[in-house]
Amino acid sequence: METNELQDMREQMALLKETLRKEQIVNDRLLREAMRSKVKSIHRRAWVTAACALYVLTFGVWAFHQCGFSWWLIGGVVLIMIYCMIVTYRIHHRMATKNVLTDDLRTVALAAKRLKQDYIDWLWQGIVLSIVMVLGFAIDILFGHTIYSDSSLTARIAVVAVLLVSCSIGFVIGYGMHRRVLNLCDDIIRQVDE
Repeated sequence: METNELQDMREQMALLKETLRKEQIVNDRLLREAMRSKVKSIHRRAWVTAACALYVLTFGVWAFHQCGFSWWLIGGVVLIMIYCMIVTYRIHHRMATKNVLTDDLRTVALAAKRLKQDYIDWLWQGIVLSIVMVLGFAIDILFGHTIYSDSSLTARIAVVAVLLVSCSIGFVIGYGMHRRVLNLCDDIIRQVDE
């Protein structure tokens, strides 16, 4: 009698272990799919940034030249845009979507932490580069030989004011994207820690 009960208990334990193992595999798969979705969302934002930089490199350079902005300013904008694209690629290249599905969760969490820190550092570099570009445009509009040169000082100041408002709107949009990426990184880290 005891042997039958003992055998039944062993079978129940084996069945319970098998059920737990299957549930753990399903939970791991769901967790990785959720993280993969978040990483894809982060990378989509990188593609938007790259598209904006390419737009400035193509249409923007032509428009700046047509408006009579100085070559040093146009060259500076081109260098800044190329630098932005390289840094964005470097930051996002480390955390590939396929790695989320294949790497162990600790490595994924470390990659998310590194991406978050790189994004924080990149924000400050981006602010400095943006200020330099805005100052360059303002100086060129106020004192350069652009299409605004024949306008009154009041008109040129108004153009600079529009430039500052446009840049402020761009900053708010960019900072919103930045916060969203940081929140997605936090979500990935939190999911792994749980």
